[in-house]
Amino acid sequence: MFYSKAEYYKLVGYFDNNWCGDIDDQKSTSGYVFFMGNIAFSWFSKKQPIMTLSTCEAEYVAASWCVCHAIWLRNLLSKMELKKLGAIVIQVDNKSAIELAKNPVNHERRKHIDVHFHFICDHVKKGSVELVHVASQNQVADIFTKPLPKVLFDKYKKMIGMMDG
Repeated sequence: MFYSKAEYYKLVGYFDNNWCGDIDDQKSTSGYVFFMGNIAFSWFSKKQPIMTLSTCEAEYVAASWCVCHAIWLRNLLSKMELKKLGAIVIQVDNKSAIELAKNPVNHERRKHIDVHFHFICDHVKKGSVELVHVASQNQVADIFTKPLPKVLFDKYKKMIGMMDG
């Protein structure tokens, strides 16, 4: 990986999941990647420990992991005395998950989601993170959640800086 020097770094995260992707237990795999500028420097992929009932819920679980890591990175970077970061932009390809995080109204899709995932709403309200829609074909975190066609795999591999060999 190549890390270049820059005066200003913007912290941006991407997360995704493959709903019911495990053929044995139908659990989802979630993944995220964080960039500073154009450099991927932190990533994660893991099967979710719970069964989710919809793609929205699976994305919301993935979002909770991603937001936790974003807040941790914010604290780490502030200890390193980097310039004020502002809201950490997190790219999401599921509009329902974004609306669920932004809208505190208790509705049917939200009733069964465990309470500890709702801290996302608090961080969105505080402005420490901002969930932004990204088209599925530009969702870099796909590489951490599912097998991809070679064309997409090569595109994302290049974007996150993975080396051949």
